Amino acid sequence: MIDGWTTVSSTVQYTGVRVRVRRDSVRRADQSLGTYEYTESVDGVRVVALDDDRGRIALVGENVYVCGQRLLMCPGGGCEPEEEPLAAARRELAEEAGIRAAAFELLTVMWRMPAGARTREHLYLARGLSIGEHQRDTPGAIVNSCGSVRFS
Repeated sequence: MIDGWTTVSSTVQYTGVRVRVRRDSVRRADQSLGTYEYTESVDGVRVVALDDDRGRIALVGENVYVCGQRLLMCPGGGCEPEEEPLAAARRELAEEAGIRAAAFELLTVMWRMPAGARTREHLYLARGLSIGEHQRDTPGAIVNSCGSVRFS
């Protein structure tokens, strides 16, 4: 907690399959009261998969309902319960892009949306890539129109 701040109350407003919404009442260091609403969910991972030979990174296209758009992103997703972030990074890279990597390096851990979500993103660099077949489990998570991983 921030120095001088105290949580007066914390209540769960909603619990879903992948997310929980909380409302906290706090007393700040200056003694003013405040209310914060935020989501909690499992940590996630993103992988910058670098093609060492050509200096490109792998991107996957995904239809993202909340944004209402198809986005190009580094492969990644959420950690399963009790799953270590590195294991999730390996799994997500293989599932989404069909890529295996000889080496992974943790670049940073960042807050996904610090003012509204209590969840972190672990960002990895993957090198020594070998490309195979993806194992996507949803039709919305597909790569570009030619059906392969896009390197940019």
